[in-house]
Amino acid sequence: MRIETIEKDSLPAGEQNRREILEAANQRALAYKEQGFHCSESVFLAVNETLKITDPRMVRAITGFHGGGGTHRLKPDIELTPLLAEIAAGTLKPDPEDMPVDQVQHLCGALAAGIMCVSLLFGRSSPEEDLTCVDELSYELHRRFQEELGHNECRFLCDIWVPLSGDESCSPIYKKGPQIIVETIPMCSVSG
Repeated sequence: MRIETIEKDSLPAGEQNRREILEAANQRALAYKEQGFHCSESVFLAVNETLKITDPRMVRAITGFHGGGGTHRLKPDIELTPLLAEIAAGTLKPDPEDMPVDQVQHLCGALAAGIMCVSLLFGRSSPEEDLTCVDELSYELHRRFQEELGHNECRFLCDIWVPLSGDESCSPIYKKGPQIIVETIPMCSVSG
């Protein structure tokens, strides 16, 4: 698997500035979207790079959360990957009645990516370890998505943001999601 990372040199000088860090995360997510990654993957990769959390190959662990947690082909001959790429890019907007797939559209993939990042940073490796940090931060991510984006579920976020996007996609979520996540995760976790 090859992931084209967004090089630090292509980011604004003085990235340590908080606002520039947030903007860099937003731009990384949009750049990953342009490469063909879906919401959960793009946001995970952007936040992961911005906060230097883990190996970017961990993106595989979040892939299934795009589109709210899975897609089912209604006809076996449907080529799922290119179809979902077109839908995610906004180049294909099928009528819901004619949709050749059924998407779960529950938890927003960008939000799931944030929870994954929180878990990688603060999750436990034994039952004796405390859950407070990971649970409080995960709860806060849900609250902020609800407050700032209007919902935390893919289905409703698409209804709100796709018509306003200008490109018939979830690009506003790709942009705002990383900002919410990077702001919510304590900035002391930013290294380098």
